[in-house]
Amino acid sequence: MTHFMKLPTMTVQRLVTLAMLVALAIVVGKFSIPIIPQQLVVSFVFIVNTVIGMIAGPLWAFLSFALIDVVDNLTSGSSNFIIWWTLMEATQGFFYGWFFYHKPLSINRKKDWLYVSVATILIMLIGTFIFTPLLIQIYYHVPFWAQFAAGRWLKIFEIPIRVLVTMLVVPALQNIPEVKKLSDLN
Repeated sequence: MTHFMKLPTMTVQRLVTLAMLVALAIVVGKFSIPIIPQQLVVSFVFIVNTVIGMIAGPLWAFLSFALIDVVDNLTSGSSNFIIWWTLMEATQGFFYGWFFYHKPLSINRKKDWLYVSVATILIMLIGTFIFTPLLIQIYYHVPFWAQFAAGRWLKIFEIPIRVLVTMLVVPALQNIPEVKKLSDLN
């Protein structure tokens, strides 16, 4: 059975780790760095998302990301809950789990840099460049093309930042024995 279909056993340690990572994702998601104000804003929640995918696998990451979106929406004070946003976030979680669960990475292997680049591009393509603009068009009536004309296309400059940070952080985390055990890298 491939890692794609493998469901990691939900141990108490994995559950508690995921609960802490879900809480961390909610907190980190509140902070961002404006590179170009109102146009290019970088949030480092993607690294927490990567660790969730690395530890949870596709299915548990799907559920964790859905939980993150629901809790974030409930704690934001907004009554604007739209299930499609939650499903989009959950789908991104699935892909984080699919790409990073049971996948050892090394900063010294060029193929790992390429792998993380492709994973980052696909995850951002799904969430940032296709479904987010589509949902904004459907619910807020802002045309797809207008969003890109207004600066959504600038998010492509976030890709190298994500790849670099992921390749600096994830291989280091994977050297920690408990993380290695949770990621099923033994």
